[in-house]
Amino acid sequence: MFLRKTWVGLFLLTAAAAILRLWQIDSIPPGFHFDESFEGLEAWRILTDPTYRPIFIEGNFGVAPVNAYANAGMFGIFTLFGGEPGPTAMRVTAALFGVLGVLATWLAANELRRLGAPRLTAAFPWLAAALLTTTRWHIHFSRMGIEPILTPLVTATALWLLLRAWRTHSTFAYVSFGVVTALSMYTYQGAWILPFLLAGVWVILWGWAFRQGDGAHAALLRGGVIAGIVAVLGVMPLALTALAQPDLFLLRPEQIAVGGEAATQQSLGESALAYVLMFTPLVQAGDLDPRRNLPGLAALNLWQAIPFWLGVLLAMWRIRQPAYSILLLLLVGLLLPGVLSEYAPHYHRVLGAAAPVALLGGVGLDWIWTLRGEGRGAREGSQERGRGGDLARLRWVGWVSLALLVIGAVVTARDYFVRWAALPDLFYAFDVGLWEIGQEIAAQPANAPVYLTPRSADHPTLAFAWVTRSDSHGAPVTFDGRHVFPLTAGRSAQPEQYVVIEDEDFRTRLLLPELFPDAAVERSLYDWQGRVYANIYVRPAASAPQRNPMTAASFKVGDGIALAGYDAQTATLEAGRMLYVQLYWDVAAAPTQDWTVFVHLLKADGELVAGVDNRPGAGSLPTIRWQSGWRILDEYQILLPPDLPAGDYRLSIGLYTTDGARLPADGLGLHIGEVTLE
Repeated sequence: MFLRKTWVGLFLLTAAAAILRLWQIDSIPPGFHFDESFEGLEAWRILTDPTYRPIFIEGNFGVAPVNAYANAGMFGIFTLFGGEPGPTAMRVTAALFGVLGVLATWLAANELRRLGAPRLTAAFPWLAAALLTTTRWHIHFSRMGIEPILTPLVTATALWLLLRAWRTHSTFAYVSFGVVTALSMYTYQGAWILPFLLAGVWVILWGWAFRQGDGAHAALLRGGVIAGIVAVLGVMPLALTALAQPDLFLLRPEQIAVGGEAATQQSLGESALAYVLMFTPLVQAGDLDPRRNLPGLAALNLWQAIPFWLGVLLAMWRIRQPAYSILLLLLVGLLLPGVLSEYAPHYHRVLGAAAPVALLGGVGLDWIWTLRGEGRGAREGSQERGRGGDLARLRWVGWVSLALLVIGAVVTARDYFVRWAALPDLFYAFDVGLWEIGQEIAAQPANAPVYLTPRSADHPTLAFAWVTRSDSHGAPVTFDGRHVFPLTAGRSAQPEQYVVIEDEDFRTRLLLPELFPDAAVERSLYDWQGRVYANIYVRPAASAPQRNPMTAASFKVGDGIALAGYDAQTATLEAGRMLYVQLYWDVAAAPTQDWTVFVHLLKADGELVAGVDNRPGAGSLPTIRWQSGWRILDEYQILLPPDLPAGDYRLSIGLYTTDGARLPADGLGLHIGEVTLE
């Protein structure tokens, strides 16, 4: 009967956790932000390239690989059943990890109750797991396709296995504990502290067993050696990779370390206080990033913070008992990566602490629940002694623990699914517009000319849309319209689309009407505040560009490149101001090399007085991507020295490569015109 109730309870717990983590998973969160799409591309590569099996993922400051492998498996399952790889599949993976984390917390709590903690009742595991189930902090990251959600899972699982191994002296449990400890190093950088914390847990258990004097400490020592050997062997591939590529492993720590180059103005004490306040809902001091939180809101709502802080106080009061000292050690230790980092409090960096937070909250809820039993005992005693009526009234207080859970769950659902999900900021936080643009481009016919400004085609959110789709258009021509503009030089054979992200590129909307007066906006994309995010302009078939250079020229530069002329803003040219020069390149054949352009201002005797050297379009459209038949408007800004005397100066241009090749071949450059400094 007891086992049946347990299985029924676990089923209901799992169902509740799954519902909160899967409901509307295809739309909440929206979009497909950079970190998710980066790991998604890695997962797709793992799935489709049998030679790619990374131990540690390069890019995005280095990423642990377990989540990418899990997503590769989920992509395979989705495609097998007619689905598509993408954000929904990745978020289902995260939801699965979140549900498993709830079950692992129940298992860990069950072992903690058996660890010489008589004050914890049979309700403790259910209360702790239910608290984690309904915590918005854990729910949110169970619905995002990034790796931090693995940390509370491996924390609770490792704790459960270690406590079970200590209780049963099972070699298999010790080996499993070593495997999970090693695995934690492949999950997320925030979990890299976990092996050291687990070693601390082992020390607490060994010291307690030694004081008991029953010989259990010897078995614990043998088991610890076994687990340690397994863990070291498991971490060895990662350690060897770190030795071979130390810079890769130091990228993220150098980015976030307090006192480092990227550190904020927070002191160590201020950072620590920020993580204390993140569990204090009466103070608006939570994570301000809308991608991680309802800005400023605490990680726990009031109804969850009450039992948590009660549990912390009880654990501190009972700290000599190992169950409570272990929980405090894990709480402080898993918050430490955040304390030593910038942007405190940073919710996903310390997500591993969600497990001990739930367990400590379970301690507080369980203590309240025991008042129900004390009230009943006082009532029964009053019948014999004629007193205790006041204590008997405490029986109802025990049910407050359930009321706190229910109210906390309702507030969580409102804050997440109603308040947070409706934030206009999520449009940009989760790259909703970029994801729509990527899908729009991927759906175009393969031969349709499509241009995109100012984002690069290798942005993961964009790239995922066309890399993972078998019938995709493929990557468009990308450029930064604030510096360069490519177009078909003559009459276009078919309509050409220009996708312009308007709030990032302010130049293209001004330039297009001059080049193509008959171009029209085919479609507009709006953000969640009703503002135009992007416009899709269409240049009609057979249309010819209408804008020509102010100063015409005809210079064959070389490697398929010719200069048709230039524009130079000279109306108010004075020392200390900016000289704007726009070059008109014609491409007769696709260039074979990556050329750097120089635009120099020279005195009559050839002395250089000002200039700029750069790849075309500020590097956004290098010559190796130029296509035959194009004309390219390429702008350069030259800051004139404030002490430059008035007079006539020569404008000289040319191209060169890093290996010394130059165009024109004589290396002297082209003197294309004169400018006068007033």
